[in-house]
Amino acid sequence: MNPTIRKLLPVLGPGWVVMLADLDAPSVITAIQSGIEFKAHLIIFLIVLIIPLFLVQDTASRIGAVTGKTLGQMISEHFGHEWTILAVSGSAVIDFAAYVGEFAGIAIAGTLVGIPVFAIVIFVIIVHTLVVTTGKYKKIEIFLVALGFFLFLFVVLDFFVFPRNINIADFSPYVPSNSFYFLIAANIGAVIMPWMLFYHQAADVDSGLKVSGLKRESWGTFQGAVASEVLMVSIVIFSWKLSQDGFTSRNSMTYVAAALNHEIGPIGPILFAIALGVAGLLAMFVISMSMAYSMSDVFKMRGTFNKGVGGHKRFYGIYMLEIIPAAILTLVFTDHLISLALDVMVLSSIALALPLMVVIRIGSNEKIMGRHKIGKPRTIFLYAFMVLAVGLGIFSILQVV
Repeated sequence: MNPTIRKLLPVLGPGWVVMLADLDAPSVITAIQSGIEFKAHLIIFLIVLIIPLFLVQDTASRIGAVTGKTLGQMISEHFGHEWTILAVSGSAVIDFAAYVGEFAGIAIAGTLVGIPVFAIVIFVIIVHTLVVTTGKYKKIEIFLVALGFFLFLFVVLDFFVFPRNINIADFSPYVPSNSFYFLIAANIGAVIMPWMLFYHQAADVDSGLKVSGLKRESWGTFQGAVASEVLMVSIVIFSWKLSQDGFTSRNSMTYVAAALNHEIGPIGPILFAIALGVAGLLAMFVISMSMAYSMSDVFKMRGTFNKGVGGHKRFYGIYMLEIIPAAILTLVFTDHLISLALDVMVLSSIALALPLMVVIRIGSNEKIMGRHKIGKPRTIFLYAFMVLAVGLGIFSILQVV
């Protein structure tokens, strides 16, 4: 293995991967809508979200390292297996909706550069299957880390497309409107999703993370949290510029690409398409792996990506379970599926409640965590964030109803 890669891997591990996968196709849409509708008013809020994003994921990672058990196993052990089934079931609904959103985002990215939807869907199925079924967890992780760097093409776009006539008032983190609250809830849902918790803890266990490696993993998680929100802000920035030029279309990636073509020429849609496609593909891997881990906990079997298909057929069968129905839905309903992205993000903020509550309770339990338990300030902060996320999600849904 390349010495540079060997040095980076302890830092660019599960925490880094799950943070970049956090910027999935629906999250890209959420960020675009935020920039178009409210310019820079949500940027400060996005930066502040680095704090809960890091604290939540770092707590899940800490539990995995200390206990050597997945989140589903911990729920069953300390709260009863029925609660594992409930938590995984709620997460599964959101996961499948998000998974379809990733497929739709990738399909749209392909059409922006002239690739037919059918061809891009078949390509994704092949890549998705080969990467995971032909290697061990560490090899999968290396691929996902490399794939994630393509997301920084969103930052490259900002060098060409940036707003003019910037005023301090544009950054005020408050606009008195229902759609503003809706987008805040959507951004919370975009930042921390249930599958992130299940994946991060299980991936740390699968990668063999020990307590001695906690500091390195924590540092990688923090770097990933910063990178994730920098990417969200970068999308808001070029979307803000498009709104200044009169762009108002809602949730249309085709029109965004056309606007970028107008701004910087043919390279604009290509960069955007690559970044959007990678956002969907990276998240698709992580969501599928998360579901495989969590569903294996429901069926009380040890789930790992280190045994290969021959040694763990049931586990890999669960991993493949979402691909075919999601692909079919994408082929039939692509134009409508992507418009559901914001709603999925809002629902994620509500579905987050149960797994996050478990993470907080276990992470703060000295009998389980010993000297590695989280302190009272972090515990209080995480509970407050959980209440805020769920409250805003419910409030936003009531406004729509």
